[in-house]
Amino acid sequence: MDWSRNGAVVAIAVMVACACSLVPVHAEPPEAYYSDAMGKSGAALKSALHGVIDGHTPLPYFKSDNDDWYDLEDVDVWEALAYTDSGCPESFPKCGKIQLLYLDEARDLVQAYRGGRAGCQDLWEREHVWPTSRGFDKKSQDGHTDLHHIRPADKDINNAHRNYGFGEGGNLVFDSSAGCPDRRAVAKLNKESEAFEPPDRAKGEVARMLFYMAVRYEEGDSAKPESMPDLSLRKENALVKEPRIGHLCTLLKWNRDYPPTLFEIRRNERVMELQGNRNPFIDNPSWADEIWTDCGS
Repeated sequence: MDWSRNGAVVAIAVMVACACSLVPVHAEPPEAYYSDAMGKSGAALKSALHGVIDGHTPLPYFKSDNDDWYDLEDVDVWEALAYTDSGCPESFPKCGKIQLLYLDEARDLVQAYRGGRAGCQDLWEREHVWPTSRGFDKKSQDGHTDLHHIRPADKDINNAHRNYGFGEGGNLVFDSSAGCPDRRAVAKLNKESEAFEPPDRAKGEVARMLFYMAVRYEEGDSAKPESMPDLSLRKENALVKEPRIGHLCTLLKWNRDYPPTLFEIRRNERVMELQGNRNPFIDNPSWADEIWTDCGS
């Protein structure tokens, strides 16, 4: 069967079991991976974790000659997501499905949006959870291709998020396409507070991805090859094109209320296989409250 990205694809119906349980579980990082961070808190912990996860191997955002979703050769971000966010059961790892971030749904790989008119289709695209306009809109910058915050997302929901920060409340966002019937409400957008609220199933994951980004990219990362600004989390939201995002206190709450899922933990392992570093806040969510201490608990 040809599951290549550019070839004709024979569609088959596959029942995919979602591995997105909300049961608290613990990841198993390599022995001594976080040894330099042990016993630290606050700024010292943040600095130590940065040293642990710094210097990952970035992937290209797109490779024109990469036409196979599964061979893990000359991997670009498209192919990487087919592995890290696979919606396939372990018994059928090449089923052609990818798990979406905001929806409890595994969508066909070939529904990836590559430009042009979408029409009334349920397409998915690469969502930068930390919007690239907030500090790294060039594909040559490491944050632009960092798998720890790039997730498959429904095209309509991704478009609704845009470069808003995160928070709670607002008007319902519908999973729909332009000129097509609204299907269901899955998120909220509060234009007054300039905040996007993902569905509950994604809140903890969003928080931990943003914590990772704020620790991974610090002062001193502006030189090549990283070419990244110092990313920071703020206690307020503002729709700006600057390397900061909020709402910190809400993100800390989401991290506590929605612990890492089995899917998230598996994903952390797979990202490490591809780019060589981990998200510390999946391995130890409590580190977030030990670093950002001025929101209470």
